[in-house]
Amino acid sequence: MFSILDRYIARQVINASLLILFLLTCLRSLFSLLDELGDIGEGQYILSDALLYVGLMIPDRILEFFPMSVLIGALFAMGNLASHSELTVMRAAGITTWRIAGATIKASVILMIVVIIIGEFLAPITTKAASQLRTSAISGGELSFSKTGLWAKQGNKVIQISNILSDGKLSGVTIYQLKDNAELEKVIQAKRAEQTTRTWQLLDVTELEFTNEAIVTQKFARKIWSEPLREEQIETLTLQPEALNLIGLISYMSYLNDNNLRTEEYELALWRKIVQPFAIAVMMFLAVSFVFGPMRSISMGARILSGVMLGFVFHLANQSFGPISLIYNFSPFVGAFLPALIFASLAYWLMRRNS
Repeated sequence: MFSILDRYIARQVINASLLILFLLTCLRSLFSLLDELGDIGEGQYILSDALLYVGLMIPDRILEFFPMSVLIGALFAMGNLASHSELTVMRAAGITTWRIAGATIKASVILMIVVIIIGEFLAPITTKAASQLRTSAISGGELSFSKTGLWAKQGNKVIQISNILSDGKLSGVTIYQLKDNAELEKVIQAKRAEQTTRTWQLLDVTELEFTNEAIVTQKFARKIWSEPLREEQIETLTLQPEALNLIGLISYMSYLNDNNLRTEEYELALWRKIVQPFAIAVMMFLAVSFVFGPMRSISMGARILSGVMLGFVFHLANQSFGPISLIYNFSPFVGAFLPALIFASLAYWLMRRNS
């Protein structure tokens, strides 16, 4: 599958891409750390927590910059081959530009596997752990997250929330009211909770009050939630759809469908995860098309600058098309695939024009 030429080009491209990825990730992590320094001292949040949080977020940063890094790295590597006349020798030996492009796309397969492993098995775990660490430290240990959901201590109350939706609504809310001697006094169970203009409302409520004689049960369609969690606490613990892996997204979409809730945001995240490995191949193809086309005779610095600009444009398009598709009720599939399709079409047009 991989000839000597394929392995040589793959080694050049992958080494350059990983170097660029390392530099961009370090830079992003540095800015993230500087941002976290402003929260040090809040609750029990200290410098070591901030450093650990930034470290745990590195896999997510790698995914964020992977396509841009591949584009810049491929432009750098292929431009370096062109500068040393190696591409000219290859073409003189009868190797076509499409054959060279095919070699770089083969190299992208290795990077695709890396992206899938990080995106499915590493980043979801570390991102969730980072969120839990930061929230627990800033709240002074009053908030924690487990497999059963969010747990919070508030005076003599212990609050458990099964699911926190991306729009801030809650499902599966249970409030345990304790006496001063830590005996259970009351349990309030609500299927859902949502914020109105000024207060939080518990919906479909069952209230159990424990007395010395009996357990008194009452049911309410609505009940005002006195002393709810602060909005910033809930927002902090709300994991973005991109932080879930494919299995987690599919499972959560099933839950939303069962409860007649909107799933478009999670569908978009699902399609973005599917298209992300293919975006690596598109970036490789685009880099080759530019090296053989508009960038044949420009300097290495100009190539790198062009790669940064192209990568940034792709990043903006990838981040913008999805929300725009949701606003105008387009299919999330379109919002996820359109940026990669546009750049792939551009690369194909350039290759056809210059081959």
